[in-house]
Amino acid sequence: MTRQYSNPPSLPSPRNYHHAVTVEGGRTIFLSGQVAFDRERNIVGEDVVTQARQALRNLETAVEAGGGAMTDVVQLTIHVVDYNPDQLDRIAGTITEFFPPDRLPANTLVGVQSLSTEGLLIEITGIAVVGR
Repeated sequence: MTRQYSNPPSLPSPRNYHHAVTVEGGRTIFLSGQVAFDRERNIVGEDVVTQARQALRNLETAVEAGGGAMTDVVQLTIHVVDYNPDQLDRIAGTITEFFPPDRLPANTLVGVQSLSTEGLLIEITGIAVVGR
């Protein structure tokens, strides 16, 4: 399996992501949206950064259950309740805690009105590609 992480010079310089990730070969794992629930469905944290860390820990558990690792994640979609651009650096910084700089997934951040449960502030879905 080969991967290529690309940031074309004709696009703006990305902050904490890659514009494109090309993967040849491997097995794809589609990861459902993960939120800040612990095992008992209690919400962990009252701020977006603490909840992002829990959601990413949950995403890590899910990808590992599928036979992968966080370094196999090639794409994230992030939904943030009542998103404010002032939150971007803190959310992006949290993502970099889980991925090495040369393996940052492509990602999209979307502001939303609400999530499935009151009190949840962020939901993160992903796609991973693991070796055969």
